[in-house]
Amino acid sequence: MKKGLNKLAGAMLSLAVVCSMLPAPASAAAAVSSGGQKEWLRQNAHELTSLESEDYSDLAFLKPLLKDKTVVSLGENFHQVAEYSSVKTRLIKFLHEEMDFDVIAFESGMGDAAAVFETRDSLTPEEMMKASIFPIWHSKETLELFDYIKEQGKGDDPLYLAGYDNQFTDYYLTQFIGGVIAKLDVDKGKAFAQMEIQAISDWYEVLNKYELFSKDPAYKKEMQAVVDKYVPQYQEVIKYVEQHRTELKAELKAVFPNQPKIDEIILKSLSDHVAFLESGLKDVKDAYSSRDELMTENLEWVMQTLYPGKKVILWAHNDHLAKNTSKMRVKQDGKWTNSFTSMGELMHRKLKDKMYVIGLYMNRGSSLTLSGKPFTIRPATKGSLEHLIMQSGYANSFIDLSQHKVKKGQNAWMFRPIYASEDGMTTEQVLPNVMRFIPKEQYDGIIVIDKVKAPTPVHSSNEESMTSE
Repeated sequence: MKKGLNKLAGAMLSLAVVCSMLPAPASAAAAVSSGGQKEWLRQNAHELTSLESEDYSDLAFLKPLLKDKTVVSLGENFHQVAEYSSVKTRLIKFLHEEMDFDVIAFESGMGDAAAVFETRDSLTPEEMMKASIFPIWHSKETLELFDYIKEQGKGDDPLYLAGYDNQFTDYYLTQFIGGVIAKLDVDKGKAFAQMEIQAISDWYEVLNKYELFSKDPAYKKEMQAVVDKYVPQYQEVIKYVEQHRTELKAELKAVFPNQPKIDEIILKSLSDHVAFLESGLKDVKDAYSSRDELMTENLEWVMQTLYPGKKVILWAHNDHLAKNTSKMRVKQDGKWTNSFTSMGELMHRKLKDKMYVIGLYMNRGSSLTLSGKPFTIRPATKGSLEHLIMQSGYANSFIDLSQHKVKKGQNAWMFRPIYASEDGMTTEQVLPNVMRFIPKEQYDGIIVIDKVKAPTPVHSSNEESMTSE
């Protein structure tokens, strides 16, 4: 499942004044207006000179913008983009090294990331990546971040890996929980691992048999059977862990001396997986809304309990991070409808100006659908958000919206609805102009990358064919 919007330079101002005194024909006036917009974008957009360099001089403009923020969100309008992972990795390194952000939290399982981080010394960076985040990000571009997390974890200033999703991510967490339970009862630990492996397998078997969020009564019946069979078994495991928490904490203290919340991580993970199974019975909008509510709860818990006082970076789809997603309009099955209330919207209501949200978009290129089929991304259409920002002339543009408080002149586009590309709630690939929103309502900053490609794969012999958006 898935996953979701200055002043003119003196020379230009002088030119505008001179031109206003001359009786220009309509076509010439339009050219001046267009030229003014391009020049304004050139002056107000920031060029990202590299997507990978460790020379952060081109990111210096972010320091005054982010100095008082406690959360920076890094979105994306489609998951399968190599350049998104590269630029996010670069931004994360910059934020960690130069702005004291110490937690990177993914749109992936809360318990998965916690288990991986606590056992990182026994894992390679590739093993860490594949056990903690969804397969849609298993790429060489993202692996660079896990190389960094692994290296930083050896010193006194680690970059903590976290997650906040309730969805099942990887069987590493299954084995982790089974191993913890086995410290009290070996048979119960093995039984849990076997049960969860079968539960997730059965759930995906039903999902893959029918269309995503199918309205077929047979789908509902079969999914209900999976829920009825396994949820009571999860609840029994939760009950067992709760009843033996004191013994469990004593056993785990020696194993995880720096993380006294392992019992809470396990209990929350088990509850998350119950909610994940039950999500198969919801319709698409309810599934998104309930998932984002749970992600909000998990993120707050991560911030307040696991890493209190730490500044956090979020990695997710734009749909989960934009500030007022319920005001976005999305084209779904040929009809325009309001989007759902996202984690980003819920968190923004609480954090307000302590949060800075960056949306990522592309102009053109190629990629793979969520099921792995190649497709072409045509250049953005005139009038779209991507086409407009590309008028800056930069291949990779970052434009800040947060400092524009009043609609004035060439910044008017920020304050009115505009179309943008994305993959919608159930679409397999990014499509042009299927999202409509007011940029200022949704983002504090926007990155547009001119040309993109599919991520470079890191193959695994036993990787599950599961995706999430």
